[in-house]
Amino acid sequence: MENYADILFINEVRTLQELDGTAEKYDQFYPQRTKALLDDADRQFIESRESFYIASVSSTGWPYVQHRGGPKGFLKLIDDNKLGFVDYPGNRQFITMGHAAHEDRVALFLMDYERRARLKLLGRLTMQHAKDADTNLCEKLSTPGQPRVDRIATIDIVAIDWNCPKYIPQWYTEQTVQKLIEKQVKPLQDENERLKSLLEKFNGT
Repeated sequence: MENYADILFINEVRTLQELDGTAEKYDQFYPQRTKALLDDADRQFIESRESFYIASVSSTGWPYVQHRGGPKGFLKLIDDNKLGFVDYPGNRQFITMGHAAHEDRVALFLMDYERRARLKLLGRLTMQHAKDADTNLCEKLSTPGQPRVDRIATIDIVAIDWNCPKYIPQWYTEQTVQKLIEKQVKPLQDENERLKSLLEKFNGT
């Protein structure tokens, strides 16, 4: 993979960093963060996502950000630095797919609001209709509980960067909240039953 800063810190960005006094820090910091391959922590984070944001650019230069969601694990690592996912029926505007046909470069934001973490990815996107895709790839990208598959997408990862948790709100999914409630309530219910049993024995004597 390439260095994230080498791609995004263009001259105009570098000028602003130099004026701000952060250019030297980034010069020292980012070379150490460059990876040849995704590591286990990257993989686990990616494949535990239930949604992500993907940005593409049109032939007229306008950017577009789209949300993609599905069952946990629908975003899969299918090769050393290659992601894939199945695209489900939506509003059928085909904006991201159309952009990728002209310009395949995309940026992804993978968010974990519960742990206040985010992973940024740069890559090259290929999308095709499911009926035209390789059957083995479709099977590989399938996830239990998924809706009907419309399209197949693969992304060759070019660079990655982990962002700091600053300003990320801490949100919890309904499932997580339910588990926390059950974890707290179950002991109280058990204690309540124990006390009721003792009270019944006491009243019976």
